[in-house]
Amino acid sequence: MSFFPKTYSAKNNRAVTIRQAVSDDASNLLKLKLQYLKNTETLPLFENEYPNDIDQERDFIERFQSEKNSIILVALCDDVMIGNIDLTGSWRKKMEHTGMIGMGIHTQWQNQGIGTLLLQNAIDWAHQNEILKVIWLEVYESNQSGIALYKKTGFTKSGIIPNFFLENDAYIDKIIMSREVSDY
Repeated sequence: MSFFPKTYSAKNNRAVTIRQAVSDDASNLLKLKLQYLKNTETLPLFENEYPNDIDQERDFIERFQSEKNSIILVALCDDVMIGNIDLTGSWRKKMEHTGMIGMGIHTQWQNQGIGTLLLQNAIDWAHQNEILKVIWLEVYESNQSGIALYKKTGFTKSGIIPNFFLENDAYIDKIIMSREVSDY
């Protein structure tokens, strides 16, 4: 099931290509993740806490390539990686029909529609996947633009864990959102 790459126009009218990550992307993907983790207030991880080096990032990509219910997509502009999304399918038999979304966008490319493009492509891929039935994600309650994006793409609030994140000495609720991707 390969329907990538796809090219779109971002809000700034620049061409953006969405494609599946490959092993050779490890260095650029790691660089991108460390960039958007720096000074983030919407992701529950500090830059220095990200555990992967280049070899581990390559292994991460290769593991996703081998799993039938998981995918990593990257967004590129002029061959520069500007965003990524991973849909991590559960390895547990009772939950393999579920997948968790994680996403990040280079700070210079935020609010340009890249998150929408990545998320919609991940949803489209999940619709075509024979295993996945439900996809879900976690988001800071304070990340109103993220929540709006998820609602726009069909996610609904499934639950709240109060005071889950500690950000700048303030506790923030975790919102869990989900959506179906098949008719069962």
